[in-house]
Amino acid sequence: MKQGKYIISIERDALRCSFGGKKTTKAFPKAFGNKKKNRFISAEEDESILKLKVSASNYKDAYVKMQEVTNVVVNELHSLDEMIYPSSYYGDEMIAKGKVAIEIDKEFYEELKEIYDLPETYEEAYLMIKDNMEVVADLAEKVYGKIKIKANKKDIVISNIRLNLFDGYGISQNDLMFFVSSVFMSLRSKEIRNVKELEKALLETDKKLNLKCFDGIDAIIGEIKEKVSRLDKETEYSKEDILKLANEYNEYAYNQRYCMQKHKKLVAESVVIIKDAIANGIDYEVLNENKSTVEFRGHGNVEFVIEGNKTDRDNYIFPIITDDKYISKQEMKEAGLSVPEAILLDKDMTEKDIDELISEYYNKKIVIKPRNTNYGTGITVFSKRASKSQILNAIEYAFRFDNNVLVEEYKKGMEYRFLVINGKVLSVCHRRIASVVGDGKSTIRELIEAKNKEPWHALTGTPVKMDEPVEEYLKLQELNYDSVIPANKRVFLRTNSNCSTGGESVDYTDIMPAKFKRIAEKAARVFEAKICGVDIIIDDMEKDEYSIIEINDNPGYSINEWPYEGRGEKIGIAILKLLNLME
Repeated sequence: MKQGKYIISIERDALRCSFGGKKTTKAFPKAFGNKKKNRFISAEEDESILKLKVSASNYKDAYVKMQEVTNVVVNELHSLDEMIYPSSYYGDEMIAKGKVAIEIDKEFYEELKEIYDLPETYEEAYLMIKDNMEVVADLAEKVYGKIKIKANKKDIVISNIRLNLFDGYGISQNDLMFFVSSVFMSLRSKEIRNVKELEKALLETDKKLNLKCFDGIDAIIGEIKEKVSRLDKETEYSKEDILKLANEYNEYAYNQRYCMQKHKKLVAESVVIIKDAIANGIDYEVLNENKSTVEFRGHGNVEFVIEGNKTDRDNYIFPIITDDKYISKQEMKEAGLSVPEAILLDKDMTEKDIDELISEYYNKKIVIKPRNTNYGTGITVFSKRASKSQILNAIEYAFRFDNNVLVEEYKKGMEYRFLVINGKVLSVCHRRIASVVGDGKSTIRELIEAKNKEPWHALTGTPVKMDEPVEEYLKLQELNYDSVIPANKRVFLRTNSNCSTGGESVDYTDIMPAKFKRIAEKAARVFEAKICGVDIIIDDMEKDEYSIIEINDNPGYSINEWPYEGRGEKIGIAILKLLNLME
């Protein structure tokens, strides 16, 4: 954790209840592992009350981290038909509380001692803060209830905080700003007798120490000055009103299941592994959002993961080889695995040379793809016999993305992504080609726009693209973007099934025969891969025929953990175990 002026820790109780508001009687969720070892999510004897805890080097990061932890909890509780009850009071009993602990950085404290007349030792400083904070607690009682202040050897703890009903995460960012500024104000021995003096002292401290807490001070002082306090407002809410708020908060948090509150640029796989890490109490820090570089700390180890799957467990040559579709196929072929026959074209070849090489493919079913691209870029699949002009146009299109292009035989069947982690197939999904289902009144364009607003497509970064291959494929079906599709009729929009172009994943893990899983594992062993995706075409699961069309070092496993249809598998947990970050 980066050091600054202080470290702030937040703990809040989260009462588990049904969507109707009934307190749960279920045990601590298995998804959160050992309740005594999980640093983020734990419970005591009453397992209906979860304890959510986070720490950070400033109030903003602490609040965001509490949001992330809460969102993960809500997502898991949703599968149990539960949600978090947002009020401290359940009936007449105060059952859920908040706690904030602030530890002043030692180096910063030494700097402050040069400016102010402060106690010589840390212990004395925290005792002085406690005494002065008692006045703050009295003045802020109408906002937080009867909070308690305790001075420890290394920090000051503010407990018994009444949860903020009007913030979906129990304690607002303004609340945290107020507590931080109050602690530092209380470090300076100054008598505070009323709200006006408190406001002045807080603002002065915030300005001199550059705590950046002005908004929080201003907001909370405003609440203290109001005739009707926060707690008064809460008493006006009936149980039905509180449940309505609870459902709103939980719906919002549940809709964050595919993304992060702060780090919006992270690839989906980084989000997957971070959320699985949070659920199991493994700490994390986003080091480079643009590169999706994340540091994980757990089980006594520190590991770095890029894009959710690039680790030091795979050798450096693996991604180089697999990016070359031609070489990787040759390697698998030599290992006795079935791959499509292919020829390789070079952009510098003459038209005559290209025509001689591809002439045998005219009027056949073929696949044309760039040699070194991913995510379905530049690929054209001809599942029906292709004419010479169609093939030449597809080759020209593929050459836009690479100087080398593969022309390979088409294999009939469905395409499946086998996710192999540490030598074992963990998940299998079918990537259904991008499609829309008609309603009898909407155009294809309108159906695509509506689909792209669905949480799965919008938040996983897999929108249905409207590009040249889609236009061409619609033409083959005598359709265009303005065509209206009959109700319940599915129209496929392109030939490749990549989710990056709008395809949708369907979980087949339990359906796929073990014989094909062993094939995928063998393919991974060819490259000594620890994390990879193996794409296999299978026409009939009862038969032994198959064809491996690609092995991918960057498999995009979010579609396996968060399938469009089906259960999904915990890929992130398997990678965390591979990295010895958890048992």
